[in-house]
Amino acid sequence: MRNLRPVSLVPRERFNVFSGDNGQGKTNLLEAIFVIATLRSFRTAKLSDLVAFGGDRARLGARVVKDDLVRLYEVELAQGSRKVTLDGKAMRPLARYFGGFNVVVFTPEDLALPRASPGDRRRFIDRGVFNLRPDYLATAQDYERVLKTRNAVLRQVSDRALDRRTAEGMLAVYDLQLAEVGARVIAARQGFLEVIRGELTAAFAAITRTGRAVSARYVVRSDATSADEIVAKLVASRAKDLATSATQVGPHRDDVLFELEGHEAGTYASQGQLRAIMLAWKTAELQVLGHAHGDPPILLLDDVSSELDPQRNEFLFEHLANLAGQCFITTTHPSHVLLRRDRADYRIASGEILESF
Repeated sequence: MRNLRPVSLVPRERFNVFSGDNGQGKTNLLEAIFVIATLRSFRTAKLSDLVAFGGDRARLGARVVKDDLVRLYEVELAQGSRKVTLDGKAMRPLARYFGGFNVVVFTPEDLALPRASPGDRRRFIDRGVFNLRPDYLATAQDYERVLKTRNAVLRQVSDRALDRRTAEGMLAVYDLQLAEVGARVIAARQGFLEVIRGELTAAFAAITRTGRAVSARYVVRSDATSADEIVAKLVASRAKDLATSATQVGPHRDDVLFELEGHEAGTYASQGQLRAIMLAWKTAELQVLGHAHGDPPILLLDDVSSELDPQRNEFLFEHLANLAGQCFITTTHPSHVLLRRDRADYRIASGEILESF
């Protein structure tokens, strides 16, 4: 996969630390674990990008032990195809593949999220909702499908490939479909935020020890949350939709705002505070998923310790030592990871795990 050599790894039950220079394959290892769990990548929308340059396919597999039950998850990727099996059997429906184990990933890119685009934040919260509720994947996919079809109709009118009267009838149908699924997307996102908000505040306090309060809220740009309200807003914005060839109303326009002491963190917080907020979010997500599924998820922590000042770095790992289940951590130097027990160290170079010590 990517530049990883064929490798078989038996990790420790708690902390597994992989060190090496940049570009050696550390993040690729975390990506492989994430793909096996979610059938998605946290780096690209196309799974075929994971196939090594010049190769024709990539094979990923994980042996997962839970409650004395051993299960084998396998994914084979090729250009334009994906084969998924659980215990050697193809999954029909695919939803049966999910839920056996969960992962939470934290990358350096996540640290910039409060100042990133709304689209980045929507994808971020959708990842969290999916971890909590695997059935949400189908809801999100249904919404994207209807939205894409509705926008295609709008473009056909703009290109004069479809007359206005015919388009109005089609849009009325798609309005109802988009509103029904859109209301479920909004409810799922809001519900996830309600669940995680208290844990986020507690985690931020534990990591920073500053006494300052942090929170997050979901912003519905159209002020419409129910299906009926969304339909009404879609009808009202019809002229603007036709003029722009794009749907202006729906959860694809919403946002998630992180707040520090009641102020928008992306605007008012320092760089160090923003990093602490996102670290707190991920540790809060570990708590929420652990409570929901009965066991802690696997944490993938990609080179985050090097982004923190020494004090926050110490607070983070002290917090994780009392919280996390199995954890995979990448770093440029093992000394950045301030863990002294339940730890195994590995070195990665040129896509190969060279040694453990």
